[in-house]
Amino acid sequence: MYDNKDKTIIDFLEKNARTSFTDIAKSLNISETAIRKRVKKLETEGIILGYKANINYKKLGYLNKVVMGVDTTPKDYFKVINALKKLDFVKELTTSSGDHMIMFNVWIKNLDELNKYLEKVNSIEGVIESCPSILHENIK
Repeated sequence: MYDNKDKTIIDFLEKNARTSFTDIAKSLNISETAIRKRVKKLETEGIILGYKANINYKKLGYLNKVVMGVDTTPKDYFKVINALKKLDFVKELTTSSGDHMIMFNVWIKNLDELNKYLEKVNSIEGVIESCPSILHENIK
């Protein structure tokens, strides 16, 4: 079972995956070895799925993040998902029960690039509609 110490470890790693086990151990007043064992258990049991860098795409020359909603025919749903997974510009891909069946994130350098991406998405067999939302500022 998981306790408050596990939750605290997860909180630390969510804020900064590079937080040292020593720093986490000091805050919980337990040994670094205990932290290592807990993290290993959280990884083994599939609670911590991995670690990734949080990239500032604007400093790399990208203008905006775009969240794209995609609707498909029911019979082509999984085919569309698999096609989107293969596109390099798709940064995060999720299914949804909201306004659109599939959602993904992409970073664009300009509106021409967005139009190019829209053309690629709309050319996938089974895509009925794609609806981009350009995000301007990340608050939190």
